[in-house]
Amino acid sequence: SAPGEGAGSNTELQESLPAAASASPASATTLRFTTALRGLNVTVLPNHNLLKHPADASHGYTIMLNSISPEWECLPQHSGINKAIAKGCIEDGSTTAVNDALQQAIAQFAEANGAGPTYGDVLVTPTYGALRADGFTAIAHALGADCSDRGKRYRVPLFEPTAPLTLAAVFAAYFRVLAHAGALAPPGGDVSEGATLGLVQISAGVFAADQPKCAEMFALAVRAWSEAVASESSALVRGVTMMCSEQESASIIAALKAAKAMSRDEAEAAVARVLFGEGSQCFLDRVPRAHTIGQKVKEQPPDDSDAPFAYPSLAPFSFASLLSREFLHFAPPASMLAKAA
Repeated sequence: SAPGEGAGSNTELQESLPAAASASPASATTLRFTTALRGLNVTVLPNHNLLKHPADASHGYTIMLNSISPEWECLPQHSGINKAIAKGCIEDGSTTAVNDALQQAIAQFAEANGAGPTYGDVLVTPTYGALRADGFTAIAHALGADCSDRGKRYRVPLFEPTAPLTLAAVFAAYFRVLAHAGALAPPGGDVSEGATLGLVQISAGVFAADQPKCAEMFALAVRAWSEAVASESSALVRGVTMMCSEQESASIIAALKAAKAMSRDEAEAAVARVLFGEGSQCFLDRVPRAHTIGQKVKEQPPDDSDAPFAYPSLAPFSFASLLSREFLHFAPPASMLAKAA
C-alpha cells in the first residue's frame, strides 16, 4: 500500500474524498469557548468534505488539517485525505508542489529541533493549485499516534487505543495545530482577521485509536488553547470546524460540552493528567521516532527506546507551559505570548 493513507477518521474514500462528505450534510453544532478577552467558536459539522467551503460562511475556514502518514509525504499516488489534498494542490502540471514544501518543512524542523518530526508533531505548508485558487491558504500536516497493526509497518507497542501515551500524543497534535494556526494570524488584528481552521479527526480512523477518547483530547486541546492564549494583542484563532461522520459527532459534542463546563483549574488539572498521569515524567518523553514502511521493507525494526524529544520544563504544569518552544517545537510569535495565562 502507498504510504500516505491519512490517519483521520474521515478516510474511507469515494473518488479520493472522505465518504462522510458524500452523505447528505447534517446540521452543525457550534460551541463558544470564552475567556475574559476573547472567544473561540468550535463547530462540529458532520458529513462535510474538508476540501470544500461549508454552505454556511460562519463555519468557513482557510487553514485545513492533513492527517499525515508516518512517512511525512503528501503525493497523489497515496490514499485518503493525503491523496485528496495532494491532488487539490497540483499546480502547473506539477504533482509534487505540496510535498516539496513539506520536505523543506521537515528539514527546517530537524535543524531547529535536532531531530525530525514524529508522532504528535505538526508541520505547515502553503496550499497550491485548485485549493489555493479556492481561497484555502495553508495546510497543517499532523501525525497522530498510530495504534494500528496493518503489516506494512512495524507496529508501535507503546500505542494502544486508549493508552496514556496515545492520548498525550493526540492532545499534543491538536494543540500544536491550533498553535500553528494562531501563528499564521495577523498580529494585532481584530477578531475578523483571526485564523479559521478546518479539521478531520486525528488518530481515530485507520490509526485505530479510540475515537471517543480522541474526541476528549480534541476538546481538552481547544479548552487549553482558549485559556493559554487569553491575550488581547492578536486575534489568533477565531473559528474551528471539525468534520466527522454523523455517528461520531455525538462523542465530539459531548466532549466539547464537558471541557467547556470545567472550571479553569479543573481543565488545567485534566490536561496535566493527560500529559503526566500521576507521575512527574511527561508521557511525551517516551514518544518514539516514527515507524515507516521503509523500515519494514528493509527488515530494520525501529528502536522505540530512542525517543527524540524530552520535555523537562513542562513541570510544574500550567497552561502557559503549552506555549513554550519546548512543547510546540517552534518559536511562537510574540503576539501569542502577550499576557498569556
